[in-house]
Amino acid sequence: MPRIRRGSGVREHDLVARAKVLRESVEPLLPRRTADCPPDRFDRLRSDLEAVRQERDDAKRLERASHWGDPLVRSYAGLLKFYLDPGTPAVVSFPLPDGEASYAALARAPRETEVAVQQSDDPGRLLLGYVDWARKGFHFFATRKTLWCSGRSPAPPEEFRAERVADLPYRLIEDPAKHLFLCPHLKQNEPRPYLEVAWPGAGTAFRVCRKCAKAERHLLASVSDGAAVPDPSAEFPVDVVWNVRCEGGPECVHARLPELPRALRQRYELGRLSDAQLIDAYGDELRPRIEGTSRPTYVAGGVCYGARAEAFLEALDATTIERRAVERALKDVPGYFEVDEPSASRALERLWPEHSEVIVRTIVTDPTEARRMIDEARGAPGRVAEILKRAQRRTEERQVLDELPRYRRLAREAAWVDRVAREYRVHGNSAAERTILQSLPQEGKERGLAFGLLTALGRGGAHAWQFSKTEQEFGSALADRARSTLAAPADRYHAALDALLQAAGVADWGEREGTPAPATSSGT
Repeated sequence: MPRIRRGSGVREHDLVARAKVLRESVEPLLPRRTADCPPDRFDRLRSDLEAVRQERDDAKRLERASHWGDPLVRSYAGLLKFYLDPGTPAVVSFPLPDGEASYAALARAPRETEVAVQQSDDPGRLLLGYVDWARKGFHFFATRKTLWCSGRSPAPPEEFRAERVADLPYRLIEDPAKHLFLCPHLKQNEPRPYLEVAWPGAGTAFRVCRKCAKAERHLLASVSDGAAVPDPSAEFPVDVVWNVRCEGGPECVHARLPELPRALRQRYELGRLSDAQLIDAYGDELRPRIEGTSRPTYVAGGVCYGARAEAFLEALDATTIERRAVERALKDVPGYFEVDEPSASRALERLWPEHSEVIVRTIVTDPTEARRMIDEARGAPGRVAEILKRAQRRTEERQVLDELPRYRRLAREAAWVDRVAREYRVHGNSAAERTILQSLPQEGKERGLAFGLLTALGRGGAHAWQFSKTEQEFGSALADRARSTLAAPADRYHAALDALLQAAGVADWGEREGTPAPATSSGT
């Protein structure tokens, strides 16, 4: 509802100054015409305005003119009369899409023409005086400096088009060949849902994908700002395209998606939905239909592979571990499955909440270990792919260790060498070196064995200062056997370990599980 208040002295002075300009010429009240705009109707308006201007010093005639005739002429007469007898006018304000407009009620005329005349130095405000003309078929375009009219042609002046493009709320890239302005993702032809605001009069359209669309932006308002046209919905048509690259064939659910509902389009046109909200609202409309399909449908990064699970798995660029886990879990997923990016980690994250046990047990066969890993992941959530890698690593480590013989009643030296050798096989050189140095005793045969193992790892020279000359000589003599122990295949590990310990003077060093006799150089 309009609000009324008494005008200030500054307002009075401002009105007088503007009236003084319009007493000299009516040109500021008339739009500039493009080549497509016929002059007839504007010539008549100019004549009517000029007739009022000729009476600019006759208050009575101006009073009568402010009550009858064309609304713009009435408002003009009211302002010229105010110039002759300035007082303190009642100022009325009312809301507009771009803010609040205020005017002094000086004539029996619509508020739009009052604003247009009293603020004619602002093309955007002058445009208000021609809204009725636009409803009757004329096109008007307000730039920062000029109000243009193109008559019944929807083609805007180049000045207006350039300003609209410069003021877009997104960084869009022009594709002249397609007559489009595109966000960077669509420019790269990525299959993402997008909002399109077309502008047929300018021969172009603007597209913004969901990833770029913002909750506080309104592309339509930015493109159409400053334009008054007969049918805004037809001259700036809005659409949302789900933009799935469907390879699922004519029976796929994506092959027959419904259009953007008219109710959503209207809410957006009225400014009740932002760019992001419109795309999301359309997605909410589509989702029950898409996800309700009973036909197996796999989608990754906007590409639909239909029921072709193999093609979907290939698109995920998965490691062997990840692929096995996704493939197994998908067997328990009926109908529709989608990930927003073509990556195995995203697929696993989607599957994990309901299929964590299946995923882990594709890698960890021991039920107790599998349960422990699942509980661990829930207690300290992280990327599922990392959990799987850790599970695979533990499984591989267990397999390596399970292939080696098991011992009982090991001598101190034998237990120490066996621990270093197993660490080497599971975690490599650095881990074995670290184990040696962290558990290095102050005395005993282990020190000679330690130098032999370090020499076998190529690290004897780096740590020689920690060993006596005797220990270095003893260890150097054992280096070849130490190297054999570290590198021996699982079925020859026992013999290599026995040869090393016998050479070090450790005779009855332990028993191999499953063998009743002591472990000696005879191979028992």
